[in-house]
Parts: sequence; C-alpha cells; structure tokens
Amino acid sequence: MTIDLDKQKVAKIFSYLKEGRFLSQNTPSKSEKRLFEYLQKHFELLREYFSFIEIELRLGDGYAYFASLDNKEKRLEILYELIDYLNFFYNYNPLFDVGFHFLISDIQEKIKENMTLDLRLKKIKTLSGDTRHAQLRSLVSKLEKRGFVACEDEYLQRYIVLNSFAYLVNFYDAIEIKE
Repeated sequence: MTIDLDKQKVAKIFSYLKEGRFLSQNTPSKSEKRLFEYLQKHFELLREYFSFIEIELRLGDGYAYFASLDNKEKRLEILYELIDYLNFFYNYNPLFDVGFHFLISDIQEKIKENMTLDLRLKKIKTLSGDTRHAQLRSLVSKLEKRGFVACEDEYLQRYIVLNSFAYLVNFYDAIEIKE
C-alpha cells in the first residue's frame, strides 16, 4: 500500500522549517497546528522524503525541526545567543517553560524592580531598539521568528511559550561545565 503525501502541505512544512524554525503542536496558529498534525501523522514518510535531499527531519515532544550539520559555526553562534535569552527569561521567572504565558509589559515592570534582569537585557548585544520596551520586543520577536514563542494577543502583546522551547531547555541542561 502506498500513501501519497500532500505536495502543498509538504511544501509548506519545508518552507516553514528550512529557515531553522520549529513547528510546535501548541501554537495558537490554526494553520501551523494543522501542519504539525500532518507532519506528526506522516512523520516516517516525511523523514524519508526529506532524507533524499540530505535534510534530517526530527520530531520531539510536540515539536519538529530540521537537523543539519552544515555551518556548525553559525549554529553555535545562534545557540550561544539563545542561551543568553534563556538566562534572561529564567531570571524573569524561573517557571518560564513550555505553556507559560507572558506579557511584554509584565517583563518591563519586573525589569524596573530587578537590577539583575536589567543588566541581563543590556548584556544581549543582538537586540535592536533604544528603549527597554523596544529591546524586549526585539528579544521576543527573535524567539517568535525561530518558533519558540507565539503571539496569542497582539493588542495585549501576550505570548505563549511553545513546545519547541523544550529543545532549548534540553540543550541548556545538557551543557556540563567542568572546573
């Protein structure tokens, strides 16, 4: 028995993941959720399909991504940057994890009360903007672009941490520093 893949959905999955983004099951976007469900249902076929063009499709607990060994230096730079982001958000709230909801305005208020949090934000060199609010928007936008958080309410600027965030946490937890 042969199962044909939906070419449009495969193309959308490829287009979404090729930029290093993650596709998560708990996204508020209905179209992305449908893509994830399709990917999950046809994972073995899709993994085999993408392997023909030397791309490894991986499925985590509620998220999917393309793994590649190409350009290791660039990937390490991105991971170092993401570790700074994790450090900032864990200082904001130690419970920051998959399913966590947050408002940019709440983070901004916490920065006013917490000098360490303010210093951590200033330490992140890749952010744009002159104000704290602009820098926070830049930070959240970077996580959103990679598929680690998603906007639930644009007016309130409320976000949810997606399942793919577990990838970062697992990577972070795997780092062992020996003295």
